[in-house]
Amino acid sequence: MAQSMMLVEKCSHRISWYDIDTGASQGCLELPQFPHEFVVDDEFRYAYVGHYGVQNSDIAGNHGRSVIVIDIRERKIVHVYDLGEHARPHGIGLDGQGRLYVLSEWSGHLLVKENPRAFDQGWDHITPTGGTKGHLFALTKDGLTAFAMNLTSGDVTRFNPYDASIEPISIKTGQKPEGRCLREETATLYTSQRISNTVAVINTKTLEIERTFPTPNDPCRIYYDEKRNRLLTMNHFGRSFSVFDEATGELLHEQKTPANPLALCIDDEADFAYIAVDCEQVQRFDLDTFEVVQTFDTGNEPDVMVILPDGFSRHWEKAA
Repeated sequence: MAQSMMLVEKCSHRISWYDIDTGASQGCLELPQFPHEFVVDDEFRYAYVGHYGVQNSDIAGNHGRSVIVIDIRERKIVHVYDLGEHARPHGIGLDGQGRLYVLSEWSGHLLVKENPRAFDQGWDHITPTGGTKGHLFALTKDGLTAFAMNLTSGDVTRFNPYDASIEPISIKTGQKPEGRCLREETATLYTSQRISNTVAVINTKTLEIERTFPTPNDPCRIYYDEKRNRLLTMNHFGRSFSVFDEATGELLHEQKTPANPLALCIDDEADFAYIAVDCEQVQRFDLDTFEVVQTFDTGNEPDVMVILPDGFSRHWEKAA
């Protein structure tokens, strides 16, 4: 049975679902203007969507002040968490215990909800990141260590989301760090610097930068391909994605995309990468040959995506 993709379409202001084999639309859910990053829990029951409120980080404004909870099986909004003064939620994640973490770019704080299924209000912990304009973060499975990517202070800060008395530690990685990929099993954090055009490899135990290597223009996101021990970057204004040997940082492949790439998702078997492209498309690439094997049309500015388990669409068929 076919799998489905859940995709945020920022400038269509909605979440949509697609059959990943055919690209056929399976429905959509309208959201407030300019939703952005979202995360899905381990049971694929709920999605938590940050209402960022503006199109991108270069635009002024603090309109987005909430996290929207979607019941994926029912495809409806079941709750909205208020962020109060902590506007422009961008980075969002769940730890190994299912606790919800939301990064306010506006206030530079990480908010924690220990039971995001409680559907009440209030946040259990609100901790400063120690940087300015924190955009994304990486989180250990136990939730006790977070690393914030701070666009304007030009650093990565390590801090404890549960103890604000512990001073955040700054790691200067280069200009405009944004992409991040944490491999906890090897104590390695990869970050991509959009203006410096570099990847930094950070030892999360010593907090030292072990090495850096150059990338094509504007690496906005970074991912790890475990099957081939490779790193992949989305190069936004470079209009490409690139592939590197993890051990050496050698550029193995760079491939142009038809417009600015926005996000990437690797399937569970690590056979294919799905890339959201800013021309209302998702493209599927073979990770061995880099051949484009499928393209399907989307709404405006497709971005973060999650592949749902095989046969998940039966929930919607029953509801219909």
